[in-house]
Amino acid sequence: MFADIHSHILPALDDGADNTDTALKMLKMAEMLGTEHIIATTHYVSGSMENDAATIERKTRELREAAAEAGLSISIYPGVEVFLSPDIPELIDKEIIHTLNGSSFVLVELPMDIIPVYTDDVLFRMQLKGLTPIIAHPERNAAIRRNPGILESLCDRGILAQANSGSITGLYGREVRSAVLKLIRKGMIRFVASDAHSVGGRSPANLKKAEALVRRKFGSETAYKLFFGNGMAVIENRAEAIE
Repeated sequence: MFADIHSHILPALDDGADNTDTALKMLKMAEMLGTEHIIATTHYVSGSMENDAATIERKTRELREAAAEAGLSISIYPGVEVFLSPDIPELIDKEIIHTLNGSSFVLVELPMDIIPVYTDDVLFRMQLKGLTPIIAHPERNAAIRRNPGILESLCDRGILAQANSGSITGLYGREVRSAVLKLIRKGMIRFVASDAHSVGGRSPANLKKAEALVRRKFGSETAYKLFFGNGMAVIENRAEAIE
């Protein structure tokens, strides 16, 4: 069973599901493969893809209703994946950015190639507000792949990290796969999520394949925490339960 904290299932808001039919196909696939809980983390990018909290709430309600009508029982929760920018703390204060299911956790995406100079400041200001940033797929950031110590220093400050299941299965290539396995081995990854965008490629199906690989390499206890236990702690806003 899986608690997926990163997916792009809300239709027609970002580069994920393009319509409700696709979203339902993704949800059906996820449910069939063992996902019981899923957070819809639509992109939020200041200045270009500003999916505000009110929109996220409305679209989540609509998708829940459509899923129920389709006979699906998977639980769907609201959230966003916010692209790192200096104004994140203020946007959260104004209740423009949706946290993960209204919790104290915020999913933050870094650029793919660099670590911006304002990264530490933004994440620290979020923490001062009682929030816990979760870095989305750090293994896909070239700077972190070159120097994992960057992520380690963030983790030492109480910031968490979420790996993509596709990174583990090799969807993004050997370099990313090697990097994510090293980060898991070093204990820097607290969650594995699908980052599902469609029914092919970056799909919910990668979770099941990745879980089997992690269980084989790192054991059942680690797999349970990364794929379900810690995700449920986020959904239920229980920071103390994250291992």
